[in-house]
Amino acid sequence: MSETNLPGNKAYMRNQMTFKRNSIASEKRDLWSEAACARAQELVVSRGAAAFMIYVAFRSELDLSALMEWGWRTGRTVIAPKCEASDRSMTLYELRGRDELKAGAYGIMEPDPQKAAKVQDAMPAMVFVPGLAFDRNGGRLGYGGGYYDRFAEAIRSAKQEHDETTLWLGMAFEEQLTDEVPLEPHDLRMNGIITENSVYML
Repeated sequence: MSETNLPGNKAYMRNQMTFKRNSIASEKRDLWSEAACARAQELVVSRGAAAFMIYVAFRSELDLSALMEWGWRTGRTVIAPKCEASDRSMTLYELRGRDELKAGAYGIMEPDPQKAAKVQDAMPAMVFVPGLAFDRNGGRLGYGGGYYDRFAEAIRSAKQEHDETTLWLGMAFEEQLTDEVPLEPHDLRMNGIITENSVYML
């Protein structure tokens, strides 16, 4: 077996976890997504968060549509990122409806700068994060672009002078949980993982 196929290798693990997530029946993904969103809503309420950041699901990702629409119904500020492929950064926008979305650089639906309002200063206190795999120590296996790692560093820099903490919450199906995710020093760690079955705070 070559080094690139070792189980601890990120590329190998991405392939394995992508196949595993894609193998979940769409009906199950829909049900489990709604269950996970209900748990996320409870956490938002318990933390008294007036604003939170979501992602718009792509392919077989856990779908946050129910959380997003609940946020609008309850008068909360729903924030979504727009990926900037040039420097792999993310720009935040307040999302007020699905009509403010359009396909971005990777075919993923994201805020349309012509319609959505750009978030100027406020940093979200709760960020719901997608991924291919998570472990019980807060490890996350992303897609390799480093967008959330760079975004987390930008938030830390912005909050250095304040006693504020951003809660990073991985959103995943139970089948995406694994014993250990191979991490590098710059990789973002989660403060909690939310699945269809439970909220695992770390």
